[in-house]
Amino acid sequence: MSVLSGLLPVEQGVACLAALRKHTDAVVAAGDTRTRDQIMADTLVERVTGQARAADVNVEVGIVLPVDALVDPDGAAAEVTGHGPIPAPIAHDILATTRGRRWWRRLFTTPTGGLVGADPRRRCFDGVLAHLIRVRDGGRCRDPFCDAPIRHLDHIHPYRAGGPTSLDNGRGVCARGNYVREMPGWRVELVRRHPHTVRTTTPTGHTYISRAGPIARGLPNPRG
Repeated sequence: MSVLSGLLPVEQGVACLAALRKHTDAVVAAGDTRTRDQIMADTLVERVTGQARAADVNVEVGIVLPVDALVDPDGAAAEVTGHGPIPAPIAHDILATTRGRRWWRRLFTTPTGGLVGADPRRRCFDGVLAHLIRVRDGGRCRDPFCDAPIRHLDHIHPYRAGGPTSLDNGRGVCARGNYVREMPGWRVELVRRHPHTVRTTTPTGHTYISRAGPIARGLPNPRG
């Protein structure tokens, strides 16, 4: 489950709650068998998203284990884009019950085929490639100890130095992270493709490791 809250002027908050209650009263009077709380929650989703039914939500599940883990009831974990890791049985239930469009993407396992097709000569990360980088990196900056939202997609090996515009050579960072790495003494390098692992070296010589996925980011390098 998730909690959605909003800090509103009192008259607006009261008006929202009154509208939900009024609609719920009408639906209950018409014979709806859901509880009042269920009706209010579904109505909120429908009115915010514009969907005809709350269950019509589009779902994307990023797989952090092989695809078999999603369909296996005993699987360990999956990751819902914009939310975080959840048990594989719950991810399976979401995909099985939603009436909206649904996707799953295998992001953190060694692919048996190409994961994404992209022209490495392109200057900017865009389209499906940009989306995959943001999903793979969990929507959060890959810099050491930074949990800010991704604002820039950065070439690990700089484009100006011949770095390709590819999934392996891309990382999601905040604006500060992208600008700071251009300062003298900073170095960013890819050290492993699966799981996607980046090493950042600061001007003081300290090194930090960032791994994509549910593993904690910004870990000190034991060799640094």
